[in-house]
Amino acid sequence: MPDVIKFYEPKDDYGFLSNFSLHPIVIDGVAWQSIEHYYQASKFLAADIIARIHHAETPQDAFKLSREYNKQVRPDWGQIKESVMKRGLRCKFNQHHQLGHWLVATEKILLVEHSYTDAYWGDGGDGHGLNRLGELLMEVREELQNKHPYKLIRYVDSAQLPTHLGEFTMHGFVQLDSNQDHVVLSYGEIDTTKPVLVRLHSECLTGDALFSLRCDCGFQLLKALEMIVANGSGVLLYLRQEGRGIGLLNKIRAYHLQDQGADTVEANEQLGFAADMREYHFCEGMLHYLGVDKVRLMTNNPRKMQSLCIAGINVVEREPLQEGHNPYNDNYLATKAKRLGHLFKEPVCS
Repeated sequence: MPDVIKFYEPKDDYGFLSNFSLHPIVIDGVAWQSIEHYYQASKFLAADIIARIHHAETPQDAFKLSREYNKQVRPDWGQIKESVMKRGLRCKFNQHHQLGHWLVATEKILLVEHSYTDAYWGDGGDGHGLNRLGELLMEVREELQNKHPYKLIRYVDSAQLPTHLGEFTMHGFVQLDSNQDHVVLSYGEIDTTKPVLVRLHSECLTGDALFSLRCDCGFQLLKALEMIVANGSGVLLYLRQEGRGIGLLNKIRAYHLQDQGADTVEANEQLGFAADMREYHFCEGMLHYLGVDKVRLMTNNPRKMQSLCIAGINVVEREPLQEGHNPYNDNYLATKAKRLGHLFKEPVCS
């Protein structure tokens, strides 16, 4: 990460910080095409001038229009302009969740509006300016960093992930209370006005990558991705919680105990762990990044549904995901049903 982030043009890196970026905001029930529209219109009391700026085609046009009425700027503008700007910034980064997470992701880096023509809001081009826009952005950033659900996770970056099923977008996050990294795969255009098809999938190296038949994890992972692609859109949260949260090496120890006759719950307990150590509260932050609050959840695990509901995610529907039953995982699946309460639409015992 850089020591300083300089921004100005919306098309540049970190252009989302610019007031000219086309991210509409709603303030007091009025929709504005950008912060620039809102800020420039707020300089005036005359309704006809406000209306002209409000309907300006671009942020640049809004800026130019306000200059035509310099003599009609409200007399208290010098006293209120910073509070107007900060209100606009708060609305922008609270109403556009991804922008809020991008802003928080800059952590403690100095933010500077690199403007050669503005020494008040910007740095004046050579650093002599007050950089008040950068300062206010950093104040809003601090507010968000201490606000739920931004304080659950930190967004890192996104990249394209082509697969044999289709092209997904991969988003990386860090869980802040454990410093564990997690990944979200999104596919297609996510319509957040409708329940989104979602899978919470806990990492299983043996099943997902090594094709183990001892569990159904790898089969469920593939099926979930296939269902998302067939649906045209959806989200899979890949959670780094190996072995129901006990870790890979302890999972191998648990496998050894299972080889000697213990079921999966007994093996975990003999090692001193709970039957299921996984947590899901932080998933709210990753779904929040995508703007998702209503889901069709692909799961057989009622605990996942309960955890999302507690986090304020509306689980509208459960999509069963019974896949990969074979002679090697018969007892594993039976234990899931009998001891962990997993919901299967058909019997799992042969």
